[in-house]
Amino acid sequence: MTDKTITLADDLTITRMGYGAMQLAGPGVFGPPRDRDQAIAVLREAVELGITHIDTSDFYGPTVVNELIREALHPYPADLHLVTKVGARRGDDASWNPALAPEDLKAAVHENLDHLGLDVLDVVNLRTAEHDGGGEASIAESFTAWPNCSRRA
Repeated sequence: MTDKTITLADDLTITRMGYGAMQLAGPGVFGPPRDRDQAIAVLREAVELGITHIDTSDFYGPTVVNELIREALHPYPADLHLVTKVGARRGDDASWNPALAPEDLKAAVHENLDHLGLDVLDVVNLRTAEHDGGGEASIAESFTAWPNCSRRA
């Protein structure tokens, strides 16, 4: 490992600096970007500059950012890793709503796979902030969603 990369698993090394795609969506991370062509150009330039991981989520837009990533970069370079997160849904009013039940998480993983055009995700982060209104509830049930979540047989 060099100062510029980090190894997350035996077969997964990424640049320490990635690209956070959240702000590619419209104002408030909701709806389409003001300039779709510019958003696509930014994604392509990030990869050209050597970025090997992009942080995204299907709840950015919702779906807008993942669709932009797919349009800009698919088929993906072999060394590019898309890191997504699950655990929330966007309301029609642009609200951020917890979605931590196992069936919600499984659905979110499959939606991310669909919108990104992937069969498997290298990294999935679980968003737990405010999952219970700030209390001390366990998130253990959420982790029961992970077995058999990918499309690989």
